[in-house]
Amino acid sequence: AIVSPVGAAIDQLAEDALRDQVAAAEELHVRIDNVPTYQILNGRVEHLRIAGRGIAPRQFPELRIESIDLETDVVDVDFNRLRRGELKLDEPAQVALNLGLNGGDINQFLQSERVQTWLDDLKFTLPGPGGARERNRYGLSNPILYFLNGDRFQVVVDLEDRVAQEVIPITLELGLQFVNGHQLKLIDPVLTIDGETAPPELLTSLVSGAEDQLTLRTLEESGITARIIAFEIRDNELELAIFARVEPTSSFLASDASM
Repeated sequence: AIVSPVGAAIDQLAEDALRDQVAAAEELHVRIDNVPTYQILNGRVEHLRIAGRGIAPRQFPELRIESIDLETDVVDVDFNRLRRGELKLDEPAQVALNLGLNGGDINQFLQSERVQTWLDDLKFTLPGPGGARERNRYGLSNPILYFLNGDRFQVVVDLEDRVAQEVIPITLELGLQFVNGHQLKLIDPVLTIDGETAPPELLTSLVSGAEDQLTLRTLEESGITARIIAFEIRDNELELAIFARVEPTSSFLASDASM
């Protein structure tokens, strides 16, 4: 694969290896800038740029990412494995990442079995007698997300009473804030149940359960430390700016042979 011009050949090798790291990619382009040939052959890349559209991560194939722009600092890769179509880091890589997700793709993801499993893990009780004994009585399903003005969101979801076999629509309007870059905090939440304002105790229970689950620190088990730098809602699209550190052992870089 090492032919003249060397840079173009390396770009293609890197692009082919990256395609193996995603479930789907409508567009994917890789560029390695201003690197002497001898450094490339030693596996050292000074500046890597990746741009893509319609990306579905391998770990979350149900989630379509409308756009992705990624830049790295110095990256040290195993060049011999890259020639075989594998992306293997010799050292941790630091990444600046901009993601764009549109409302339709987010809602398709919210309807997936994966998200329903996450919702099933949320434990909460309704106010009144019974308390902890009814912790598994209620569940959530069929979530739908709407973007509102002022970087706020509205989530409509069904509240299921598994004992009475009733389904009640609930609506949660809120803003979002990332504490320390990784922990999602719900700002000024307003909860209504079947059109009526919910009791404060229920709101507190739901918010606490959600905030316990919504943290980027869960990615650390997969060898990625990620922090949200900024996010913005614009034209029915959520734009995120993220800084991440990817460890050589990250499962996000695993080849099919090692999965």
